Amino acid sequence: MNRQRPSMRGRTGMAAAAVLCTAAAAAGLAPLTAASAAEATTTAWHDGAFQVDTPNTVRRSNIILGQPNTSPAQFIPLGNGTLGASVWGAGGFTAQLNRSDTFPDRKSPGQVVIPGLSRLTGASDFTGYLDIYDGVLHESGGGMTLTAYLRADTAQLVVDVTGADPSSTQTAQVKLWSGRSPVARVSENTAVLSETWTDNQAQGASGKTFGSLSAISAGGRNVKASTPDALTGQVAFNPNSDGSFRVVVAAPTWTGGDALDTAAATINGAANKSSTALTTAHLKWWHSYWDQAGLIKISSADGSGDYIENLRTLYLYDAAAERGTSSPGSQAGVADLFSFSQDRHQWFPAGYWLWNLRQQVQANLSAGVTSLNDPFFSLYRDNIDNIAAWTAERIPGSEGLCIPETMRFNGNGYYSGSEAASNASCDSIIAPSWNSQTFSSGAELALWIWQHYLATDDRAMLKANYPLISGAATFLLSVATTGSDGLLHTKANAHENQWSVTDPVTNIVAMQALFPVAIEAAETLDTDAALVTELKNAIPKIPALPRWDTATQRQLLSPSDDAVGTTMIGLSTQPTAPRHNTENLGLEAAWPYNLIGDDSSLTALAKRTYASRSYVNEADWTNDALQAARLGLGSDVKKALLASTKSYQVYPSGLASLNGGSMPEPYVEHAGVVAATVSEALVQDHDGLVRIAPAWPSDWSGEGTVYVRHNTKVHVQISAGTPSTVAIKSGAAQTLHVRNPWPGQSVRVVSDSTGTTVLSDTTDSKLSFSAEKSRSYLVERVSSPTTSQTYQPVSGSPASKAKHLGRAQIGLDHPVVYDSLAQSFNNDGITDDTDTGAGNYDGGGATFSAQALSAAGAVPGGTIKAGGLSFTWPTAAAESNDNTVADGQIISVSGSGTLGFLISGSYGAPTGTGTVTYTDGTRQDFTLTTADWWSTTPPAGGFVAVTSAYQNRPGNTRFNHTAAVFVQTIALTPGKTVSRVALPSLGALSAGTPALHVFAIATTT
Repeated sequence: MNRQRPSMRGRTGMAAAAVLCTAAAAAGLAPLTAASAAEATTTAWHDGAFQVDTPNTVRRSNIILGQPNTSPAQFIPLGNGTLGASVWGAGGFTAQLNRSDTFPDRKSPGQVVIPGLSRLTGASDFTGYLDIYDGVLHESGGGMTLTAYLRADTAQLVVDVTGADPSSTQTAQVKLWSGRSPVARVSENTAVLSETWTDNQAQGASGKTFGSLSAISAGGRNVKASTPDALTGQVAFNPNSDGSFRVVVAAPTWTGGDALDTAAATINGAANKSSTALTTAHLKWWHSYWDQAGLIKISSADGSGDYIENLRTLYLYDAAAERGTSSPGSQAGVADLFSFSQDRHQWFPAGYWLWNLRQQVQANLSAGVTSLNDPFFSLYRDNIDNIAAWTAERIPGSEGLCIPETMRFNGNGYYSGSEAASNASCDSIIAPSWNSQTFSSGAELALWIWQHYLATDDRAMLKANYPLISGAATFLLSVATTGSDGLLHTKANAHENQWSVTDPVTNIVAMQALFPVAIEAAETLDTDAALVTELKNAIPKIPALPRWDTATQRQLLSPSDDAVGTTMIGLSTQPTAPRHNTENLGLEAAWPYNLIGDDSSLTALAKRTYASRSYVNEADWTNDALQAARLGLGSDVKKALLASTKSYQVYPSGLASLNGGSMPEPYVEHAGVVAATVSEALVQDHDGLVRIAPAWPSDWSGEGTVYVRHNTKVHVQISAGTPSTVAIKSGAAQTLHVRNPWPGQSVRVVSDSTGTTVLSDTTDSKLSFSAEKSRSYLVERVSSPTTSQTYQPVSGSPASKAKHLGRAQIGLDHPVVYDSLAQSFNNDGITDDTDTGAGNYDGGGATFSAQALSAAGAVPGGTIKAGGLSFTWPTAAAESNDNTVADGQIISVSGSGTLGFLISGSYGAPTGTGTVTYTDGTRQDFTLTTADWWSTTPPAGGFVAVTSAYQNRPGNTRFNHTAAVFVQTIALTPGKTVSRVALPSLGALSAGTPALHVFAIATTT
């Protein structure tokens, strides 16, 4: 469901020159230009295969932690499909565990905390990275190391530590929180929290029992388990004599039974087994997965291509880590298995939104990791009886299956809370609402089943899911009526945008796309002859797509008006009906319904629809880039990818927020769109014609693999807009149809295994040739045969630093630690009365007066005593920076007792959280608040340090109003010595936005 209101989800494909470019950048050399890249063409085709250094290509997208990720929003994602974890550095080590089967509220099994790792995360030499090829988090600092992973073969989080003090006592806890009611139990070395509940409260409840179990144990000496309180399980222990220890946390499926026995069986002695015993199966799973996945490496002079590559590869990691089992791990475009906010969820946690899962289905198909889609199909297939019953009850007179757009995990259309009935999906009894009359979701599901079958040739899968196809087609037939014009008309929702309107475009594209597919599926399985006849009779009666005018989008036009060039595809035949959401439904015909591509009779109409779309870059699920790819709009692909990433990718893990702001959990749907778009831009075959680089940005170099129909892999290398390698490994005996990758140029097709020419030299725009299963074919220019090019595999170097794209970033930068506050000064806020133009304290040109400050006792290099501390006033020369606008700067500070700040605000009273790091690696957060410089009232708990008589303005003018500086003090932990202080992160100076200015820092001793 496309969330657009508070209560709803207002979701308001290289030449090796690219490798050289990346290597040059890593060595600090100037990148290759597009021209030099073209001259340096090489090929990764060698010995009959497209050669990829998989480990290092994947590791180009590792997440680098240049500093501790102490905020929950800076989490690192781990997962094995059913159990996930978000990991951050608060309290030394914190990990929230999440499962895909704790319905209906998706309750967490708990948070794991290991306080003894504060020495590691607080160390000045801290560093860390997520190795996505291995699925392992590595951290080091202060002589300690941490290795954490969520085992691919069992429900265990494993944390291996070295470098601890052997004589220390360590603890590790698993915790729940208020509102939870676990049973806490202990064996000698394992503590367990278990809880069960019944889904029997909400409308549409399943009546089933669900639950959570978390068990914690440790490998070390003198391990002892306890339950300090009803919500906490703990193990205390001494590290091994070499300073190593291991914490193991189990969180299996739980619906009741003997919690201790289940915990023991799941942990299975892992606390004391060798590392090899625990990692062998784990690493085998992840390495096999990456060997299967179609990787795409991208390089560009501006770095944008590399960044988008990283997002796509991270999507493939996340998709595997949260794939689910009998139902998807993601339920509403949300990365639920990486939640970090205890049991808080943004949307209806028992429901699944098909609109927000489809991007991921497409991305998985084109990357060749089709098994990741099994839970998606299972969700609907396993609930088919419940869906049929819901359809019969809630849409009287209908037949077949109405797939609820927002479907509860047990197969009905109820929503949540007070809106359970009034906001149900597939429900014509209630008043029109968001999805009550959304009748096209079943067609989408059916089309994905068919696309999966075409990709895999898995007849058993098609047979198992065929009832969903036939049920969706039957339903659409049953709700359509024949009008006086002899055509089939419907009254339904245009998804969430228009409610209960005539001939919604979503119903029309659903019928146009589904009916031929349902016929082909039935005939493939030799079944449903009567339905096939009905559908064949219905196809000529399906209306044309509705046309609106592009200028006002309020006039209903007809297909005959297309010739004028002012039409676009409308939402329905009621252009003035109210709109409720921000969905560009006119473009659904291009994707996901596959009715219009880059060379169809309606391409011009679809391109006008894209250019005139009402909603540009709306919400993190925006399909702008993906639909641009289908229409062959390469420059728009890049533009839309970068715009959406800059707007919505807010987490350093690469995941997004629905609206670009703060939310209680991350979203994976944006990364799904990115991953699907990159594949579609490099290779497409949605209608059986293989297109090479149909929408690839001209300034990006790309090299990689895309999966197409019949288990076939297409390998492409392209640079400066021109493909250099096109190789196809056929997954079946078939006739391949390929659009000439070099229009107008002479090409040939060669069987790489025999060197035989299977298609002689031709300049035809479309190439067709017979292919044998498991054989590879080179499509090459006669003037530049692939095998004449210099061989160089696709490779890369593991990431070594955080990446940036506008405000978006992947990973955390290595911190800049200033030796003193003065080194961090970034603002000139004090000017001489005779030269005021150089300063800019508030973003608008106003400044403190140096003369007025001196008169008040603040002289350069002088001492200001306030709040029991002695501060040194800045000694900056005229026209030099004299204060720091707080934005996360890290300052070396030595002292103890009390920490004090000489501060003042501009444009309001700013407040923010900073962090003290002590010499022992522990941390202490503090809140820093100041009054505006115009105020004479100190902040709560603070003091006025200096009040000057007037302010300065540009033009050497005086403004007769006082200007004040304040003192705020922080009590430090007794007996500890400060090592450094991180100022609050409040953003750069901007007129109209509160900023916190720091003039001096002091400690008691």
